[in-house]
This record gives sequence, structure tokens and C-alpha cells, in this order.
Amino acid sequence: MHEDADEAALEEARAKSGKPEDTDRDAEFSYEDFDPEDPSFFDDDDSEEEPKPSRRRLRRWIVLLLVLGLLANIVAFFPQMFSLQAIEFLKTNRELSKNEAIQQYKQAVVVVNAGGRKGTGFNIADNGLILTNHHVIEGERTSLVSFPSGQNYTADVVASDPAIDAAILQIREPGELLPSLDIESASDVQEGTPIYVIGNPLFFNQMANEGTVLGQTLLTDWEVPVLMIQAPIYKGNSGSPILNKEGKVIAVVFATTKAKLGDRTSNIGLAVPIAHFHKYLPQG
Repeated sequence: MHEDADEAALEEARAKSGKPEDTDRDAEFSYEDFDPEDPSFFDDDDSEEEPKPSRRRLRRWIVLLLVLGLLANIVAFFPQMFSLQAIEFLKTNRELSKNEAIQQYKQAVVVVNAGGRKGTGFNIADNGLILTNHHVIEGERTSLVSFPSGQNYTADVVASDPAIDAAILQIREPGELLPSLDIESASDVQEGTPIYVIGNPLFFNQMANEGTVLGQTLLTDWEVPVLMIQAPIYKGNSGSPILNKEGKVIAVVFATTKAKLGDRTSNIGLAVPIAHFHKYLPQG
């Protein structure tokens, strides 16, 4: 009886105070835990962390670096491509290319690709005997030879002499007679001799230009003299034939150097006289 009365009295007191009955859940609950102005109020506690930057950003950086490298190469070639000398070079080629004899000479001048290197060569026989420089084909046993007509051939290196930077290639099974150049039999080349140079400089192919023979010089570590020529020579001209006005090859371009001409220093071309190739050529 007393217990029931006490419980009834407690219930009556609670009803008068208006307070809810305490429970374990009510003890853990608090309205202070929820603040709508708190930025984290609507956050999902179960949400995952933001993913790390993807590989896409890395790829963008790689592409950017490649583009910058390409632009740097273009800038490096810009002075050579657009200098007044280069513009004159292009103009001269255009004028010379109107000459029927020059057009015929060009048909025998080829592009030589070997080991990722591009150079020039020229054919001296109907069956495809190509003369070029040793450094153009260095380390390779074969090369790809391309004629201006669009014909491409595989050629084997049949002779190479680094001492005079000379190399000879033989085309495999040409299947037809190929255009060729005649070589000069006389070994004496006079200073002041007017010349033509045909080659594949820079990004161009089949470029013709003209100049003069300055004389001969003996380079360090060379046993034979080479020709000095005054003519536009650029990267890619290695292996270019130098022809006299009769259209015969008198030398093969292999390098450039600086020399004092009058009161100024200029770039000049260096060429191996064709006489030094004779011992490697078929006789008869």
C-alpha cells in the first residue's frame, strides 16, 4: 500500500512540474548538440575523404613539358630559318631550280636515313651506288635511301672510311635504271671555281645553291687536304655533292667551320675531294 502511494505521489509531482520522464536515451540526448549555424551541421559523417589528385594532372604537366621542348627547338632553328642569309638561300634555290640541268642533277640526289639520322647522298651508277659521309651512317649496316621521284630503297653499307668521313652504299635490287651523277676524274680543283651544292638541309629536301671554291686546307688529325667552299651549308647537307659548272661531282660536303675572310669571320663549308673516294669505287 505505502509503495503504491509513494509511486502515485511521484507521478503527480512529475505531472505538475511538466518534465518528461527520464530514460537512458533522454540522458544522452541534448539539443545543444545541434547548431544549424555550424558549417558541419549538414555534413555527412559517413562521407569518404576527397580523392587525391588524379593522374590527369600529371599527364597535363608531361604534355606541357613536351610542348615547351618543341617550342625551344623551334626557337633554336628560328635564326637559321628566317635570317636574311636563309631567305637568300631559299631565293637562290628557287631561281636555280628553273634551270633544266639543275633539275636533272637533283634527280640523283637522295635522302639517307640511318639510325634516326637524316643526311644527303647521291647516286653515281645505274644500279644504285650511293656516296655519302661516314658519320651519316655510322654504326649502321643498312640505311633507307629515298629518291625525289618517291622511290625508297634499302641500301647496304659496302665501304666506310672514318678517316676521310666517306661511305658507299649499294641499293638492293633497284629493279630499274636509276638517275646518276658523273664524277670528275681530274683531282686538281682550282681556287675560285664556281660550284653548285644540292642537298637536304634542315627541314628541306632537294635544295640547290651555288658558291665558289676557296682553296684547300689540312685539318688536324687528317692526312689528306680538304676543300674549303663559300656556300650556304646547314645541318642535313652532310653527303651533298659539289658539282662544277659541267655538272660533275668534284667533292662531298661533310662539315662547316669558321674562317676569316677579309676583315670578318664567316662560316664556310668543308668537303672531301672526290678523288679520295676513287679507291673504294668499282674499277672499269
